[in-house]
Amino acid sequence: MTKEIDEYSDNLELKNVSREKDYKLNLRKETQHFIINYTEFDNRCIDKVCEVLENSYDRITNNFNQQLHEKLLIEIHPDHNQLHIALGFPNAPSWVRRGLGIGKIVIASPLNPPPGSQFDNVLNTVVHEFVHIIVNKINDNTPRWLNEGIACYEAKDNNENWIIRTVKNGLVNNDLPTFKDLDTGEDFETFFNLNGYQYSYTIVESIIKLFGYNKLCQLIKSPNSFVEIFGITEDELQDKWSDYIKENYRFKLND
Repeated sequence: MTKEIDEYSDNLELKNVSREKDYKLNLRKETQHFIINYTEFDNRCIDKVCEVLENSYDRITNNFNQQLHEKLLIEIHPDHNQLHIALGFPNAPSWVRRGLGIGKIVIASPLNPPPGSQFDNVLNTVVHEFVHIIVNKINDNTPRWLNEGIACYEAKDNNENWIIRTVKNGLVNNDLPTFKDLDTGEDFETFFNLNGYQYSYTIVESIIKLFGYNKLCQLIKSPNSFVEIFGITEDELQDKWSDYIKENYRFKLND
């Protein structure tokens, strides 16, 4: 089957599954730690979703010393409007591809990624949301930059070049945000517009590389205790992050 026919068939299938009266997450797959509800549209990728989740489970739960006590429910929505409704944000920006519902993870279909995303981004975004649940078990009141940075770093669900370009521009223009700038609370759109996902990824990367997971877990538990945890102030930790990205991203500046 040619690529064009494949894409045409996908479009027909999506149109059929998107009809409101027909739209049901009528298929279910259970793994050791997850229950996934989905439509026929995602039959071709469901095994891959399960594989990515289960392959990530031990690494993430060991890194943060947390376990699930019951299977986690996940919904995959091929229709973007239905995705937003399931998230409780019917007017969400078109780029939104996942989130936490009540007692569940809700993601777009990897086979129908939102604008700005590709198959692998959406596939790994289910791990991103799983990480949020693990972090929230430790402390459900962490700064947005810390929570999102950990999820982005562990899931690797964003394009690496997107992160590099952002850091490159921030360094060249001497325009790096502060941790406080990126603590936007529930305002995820402002966080996105501040390039928060990219910068937070590198902040968490620097903490892990310079101090290790034990210190990161302590920071999750007590996000304002910089001196007690790291022996330095918040401003000094920010300087260490700046030095880290200058050192580790410098070779990208002339790309």
